[in-house]
Amino acid sequence: MGFRKVHMLEIKDILLRISNKESIRKISTSLGIHRKTIKNYLDAAVRFGFNPGNKESISDDLLSKVKSAVLKSAGKIAPREAILMPLKDKIEAYLAQGLKGSKIITLLKREGIDVSIDAFYRFVRSSCASYKSKKITVRLGQSAPGDYLQADFGNLGKIINKLTGEITTVYALIVTLCYSRHMYVHVCLKQDIVSVISGFEAAWAYFGAIPKIVIVDNLKPAVTKADSYSPVINKSFLEYSQARGFVIDPAPVSKPKAKAIIERMVPYVRDNFFKGETFLNIEDCSQRAAGWCSTVAGVRVHGTTRKVPIIVFEEIERQTLSPYSYDRYDIAIWAICKVHPDHHIRFKNSLYSLPTKYIGKTVEVRGDSCLVKIFYTGSLVKIHKTCSPGSRSTDFDDYPKELAPYTLSNPSYQIKKGYEKGKVIGAFIEEMLTGPYPWHRLRSAQKILRLADRYGVERLSAALLKAKYYQINEMRRIENILKNNVAGIEAVNETASISKHNCKFLREASSFNHYKT
Repeated sequence: MGFRKVHMLEIKDILLRISNKESIRKISTSLGIHRKTIKNYLDAAVRFGFNPGNKESISDDLLSKVKSAVLKSAGKIAPREAILMPLKDKIEAYLAQGLKGSKIITLLKREGIDVSIDAFYRFVRSSCASYKSKKITVRLGQSAPGDYLQADFGNLGKIINKLTGEITTVYALIVTLCYSRHMYVHVCLKQDIVSVISGFEAAWAYFGAIPKIVIVDNLKPAVTKADSYSPVINKSFLEYSQARGFVIDPAPVSKPKAKAIIERMVPYVRDNFFKGETFLNIEDCSQRAAGWCSTVAGVRVHGTTRKVPIIVFEEIERQTLSPYSYDRYDIAIWAICKVHPDHHIRFKNSLYSLPTKYIGKTVEVRGDSCLVKIFYTGSLVKIHKTCSPGSRSTDFDDYPKELAPYTLSNPSYQIKKGYEKGKVIGAFIEEMLTGPYPWHRLRSAQKILRLADRYGVERLSAALLKAKYYQINEMRRIENILKNNVAGIEAVNETASISKHNCKFLREASSFNHYKT
């Protein structure tokens, strides 16, 4: 059996479920993670101080230690698909002969193929058609109050904005409590993770409570990879479920009967609420949908239960649900980004910097309305404040120190660096960058700092004194003074004045008057 890497959020989900006294078998079935893998993470968590009776013991530091410890001990194990898939036809032939799994495993071992019983049965259940069960439908027992809720997305149609005339396609996230059949409809413009979480937030506010388990119909924004045995939950949605205290249970793929309660709700909402109505805009449609749930859908006699959903909800189911706190949830978005040569990643149309050693590497990013956290191989390596789209957050300490003068396009920084090298250099740069628009001389200031590294502080100071005395401001001429070692680059006295006895040909100004009378 292949070892599956588990994300830190999944580890947290495992520990939360253990704290809720769920069995390892049930967790394995729900998350699609092998029981041995779950036990490995649980044993490691206990070693690092996890207390199943105390959810507060689950911290980011604990999760990081658990993941590192299990990954180090896991080693490299070939996945079962890579081992058994080449033998699929042979295994199906054995099954067609009526051989039991234990016998087939024995025959495979004779050929040098060694897999566990669990791995073998997972393979034949998912890959061998001859082993799949016949399609026999049975009605499941009635769920207990407050246990389950089913949710699905649907396309309602188009509305015309009466104010702007714009035609817009609208969608609905429909959530239905399985016991009472009371429902809520959240109208939105997109089918994305923000709409999903916003829809559930609106539903919890409408019900005033939260159920224990939410069955989703493999919504693409919520379920990254739909699989009957090993579904992959969107990290943003998984993190949200942990914050609100409910468990996600994706419905089996291509099995509408497994989610029968919600299956017919999309056509029902479309036909009985949306069609034939005229809405001013999306806000009007959303408000009327909430009212329709209370005054129409909620008070009808349900076709299956033969009871009124809103009455069953108020009298029986509400008190079995977990109370909703009504506090605002900050939706976090997860993404995979690559660090570009300019030290930045692009996340939600903004740029965020990382140190040089991460250039070319792939990192995992989590961003909410306040902070953007960047992870590499599961470890937090950088935190930025969230920027608006089109802007960037750059930590100049992420750049190599020798490139700092180029990255910090700040006059004060250039002047400070100049004075660190020498008084004359700092004064020259300060005078150069003085004025209302110093930005156009920044490159010249950076050039002076480079000349100090190349020719030395003493030679550059002498050259700058000479340049100042003769009012030379061009960088090429100053560099030529250094290159040509003009007059040994002697220090020039700035206060030197021109006296008459030093000026051989000095005459009075009146001698130049050609219009003497």
